[in-house]
Amino acid sequence: MSLEAPPGPGAPLHGELTVNRSLFCFPPNNSAATSSGVFAGDDPLKFYFPLLLYHVCTVFALSRAIHALLRRANVPLVISQILAGALLGPSFLGKVLPRAGELFATPEGWVQINTVGGYAFMLQIFVVGVKTDLGMIVKSGKKAVAIAFFGTAAPHLTMLAAGAALKARVPAAWKATFLLTNLNSWWSLSAFVVVCCTLDDLNLLSTKLGRLAMSAALIGDFANTFSIAGVTSYLLASSPSEKIQRIGFLSLITFSVFIGFMAFVARPAILRLMRDVPEGALLCEARLVAVLLITITCSFAGEVLGLHATYGPFMLGLMLPGGAPLGVTLAERLDRLVAGVLMPLLFAQGGMRMDVFKLADASTCLLLEVFLVAGAAAKFVFCMLPCLYCGMSRQEAILIGLIMNFKGITEVVYASAFMDAKVFDDQVYAAFIINVLVVGATTASLVKRMYHPEEKYVAYRRRTVEHKKLGEELRLLACVHSPADVEPMLALLDASSPTPALPISVYLLHLAPLAGLTTSVLRPFKRGGGTPSGGGTAAERVVNAFHFFVQQRPLGSASLLPYVCIAPYATMHDDVCAVALDKRATLIVVPFHKRLAIDGSVENTTPNAGAVQAANINVLNYAPCSVAFLVDRGSLAVAAPGAAAAPVGDDAEGYPHRVAVYFLGGPDDREALALAAYMAEDAQIGLTVFRFLLPPEWRKGGDLEEDRLDDEAAEEYVRRCNDDRRLVYSENVISGSDEMVAVIRKTSPAADLLIVGRRADSPESPLTAGISDWSEHMELGVLGDLLTSTDFGCRVTTLVVQQQTRAAAGEVSRSPRTESDGHV
Repeated sequence: MSLEAPPGPGAPLHGELTVNRSLFCFPPNNSAATSSGVFAGDDPLKFYFPLLLYHVCTVFALSRAIHALLRRANVPLVISQILAGALLGPSFLGKVLPRAGELFATPEGWVQINTVGGYAFMLQIFVVGVKTDLGMIVKSGKKAVAIAFFGTAAPHLTMLAAGAALKARVPAAWKATFLLTNLNSWWSLSAFVVVCCTLDDLNLLSTKLGRLAMSAALIGDFANTFSIAGVTSYLLASSPSEKIQRIGFLSLITFSVFIGFMAFVARPAILRLMRDVPEGALLCEARLVAVLLITITCSFAGEVLGLHATYGPFMLGLMLPGGAPLGVTLAERLDRLVAGVLMPLLFAQGGMRMDVFKLADASTCLLLEVFLVAGAAAKFVFCMLPCLYCGMSRQEAILIGLIMNFKGITEVVYASAFMDAKVFDDQVYAAFIINVLVVGATTASLVKRMYHPEEKYVAYRRRTVEHKKLGEELRLLACVHSPADVEPMLALLDASSPTPALPISVYLLHLAPLAGLTTSVLRPFKRGGGTPSGGGTAAERVVNAFHFFVQQRPLGSASLLPYVCIAPYATMHDDVCAVALDKRATLIVVPFHKRLAIDGSVENTTPNAGAVQAANINVLNYAPCSVAFLVDRGSLAVAAPGAAAAPVGDDAEGYPHRVAVYFLGGPDDREALALAAYMAEDAQIGLTVFRFLLPPEWRKGGDLEEDRLDDEAAEEYVRRCNDDRRLVYSENVISGSDEMVAVIRKTSPAADLLIVGRRADSPESPLTAGISDWSEHMELGVLGDLLTSTDFGCRVTTLVVQQQTRAAAGEVSRSPRTESDGHV
């Protein structure tokens, strides 16, 4: 890490100090860590610890303020942190307020910033290594390998060619310090840490493009590391000097011993610490401290051998399994402190060292710009070519080219190292950091603006229960977030009463949040295979419950295909919609994030209820088929063999399930009616359809086409299903919402399951006027929110249905939505 101070407006303290390059020692009379306070006559900012706290607070506050302005443009946080440092350095504060700038230019403060920031960066690299699944390299297809190869080799060769073509214009100082060679060695590389962290900032980790980019970046990182090691060993071994040959041989031996120590000593020790940790638990404090001490030891050993302090921790992290318990523990207990509070110091110091007033020689800056632009352009083009060759769309190829050009974290770290090694001078450093800021901000912003996942989930056909052919199986995608969702989902399947004549294909998707991993998981469930997040046992229990349910049905009436999905909640809908599209699902059922507690209150089904709600809303917005929210109130259960219950509105023969549908009209209500009719068509289920109509004189001026479709749906139900005993149709002419609510309040307690339409695209009706003003959960629609509210007092499980939208069916264009569109 750098120990050099930025330019200070004042005189150097006890040492030789030059702009951005100083050699100093601490004043002998000011070595105290803490002050006695201003009332004792001390200046707290003259002491080490208060000065460090001042730096942390200032950098954190300023970087967050800048990011609050830039995040709407999808600028990564690290760019805001570098900009914060630039404002605190000689580029702004050092010129405008020299006295204030001195506080960030003192030797003590500079060493503290570098030391604390370097330590935080080492821990962060270890965390990233632990979260990384090395299996990505094995699982990577030819596409990722091709992107890694061409995306690294092409800019390398292009910059070499540019250097040869402009050899006569290259300054002598550049040649003496091998600036272009050093610059070429890593500007052409897509650093895995940069790609991973930027994709995380943009909520694109779990996307298909994100997985591809991270695989290519990881392959490129490994290839670059081993290539440099091989070339260095060869050059040392081929040297005519016996001393250099001996150094090369010893370096190779010690490097091998270092890798062996991490693989056969450090890794087994950490695995032993993780061995008996209960499922779902975190590492205790003593074990976490032991892991960190082992990591620090590897970092120190790497420094002793001449490696960067982060090399050992990163390699050790890659050797360890991600997910629970280690990855989750590190994410829970370190991420906020390290990445949120301490790491900004490291990135800010990169900006502090920049002095834009040193950009005096336009020809030198232009020459550097030619090399950097040539490398970035070559990487962009040659990352696109393998994508286009493999059949990816032009937009996806452009996005991959932009992602592989992400800049930020490692560029700042290496640039500071080049300053220490006198490879960069002040002018080159300033020009380079400006390029990092521009490229990093531009590529990230363009990726986020261009990536519209909803465009991929267009089915180009009607996938609804209403439009399903008679006798065709119902393809249902059942989503489960937690064990609390299993019983109500099985009860809904039981109420659907699958038979060999009307079978149900259930695609079970067990959803878990991404914790302790950098790459999401979406794969078919494998018994005994576990999951990277350590949730193998929980997934097996969920799948076993569904398997048992299917086995209890008549042969040929139900089938099950379980999947495991581990992804961030912000992009979890991508995997849900992808499975629904691939399996041609007719209906996605997602559990509501709240349920009825034993004491009658409403409680969350999971500690991450808010994130689950946002994920469910995104599914509602982007789904390629119909979607239903299942709100559990405990009234619906899997019926025991021979169980019976009184039917709705009739005292005759009992039925195992009692279902009521409240039908107002519109596509969502027709979908709800079609689903209820399908459930009761060939099963002993009591079903009553309550249709609400306005008086004839109030119906003028409405949508005649929708009214005709509503009448046809109701007539079809009466013709095919109504028998006035098991299947009942009740038509109610009412004048307003208060009368409708009275009917619902009177009839709903007799049912086990209520089915209503969400009425998302239906215009405001006199039947719902006034009710929507009090809606709490808009994703449930007006009636759904009414039925599930605690004020209404209904304790009946409710299914809120939204029919596949016309945009999802490919009938109209779909306008891009942001994630906030679905948040309530």
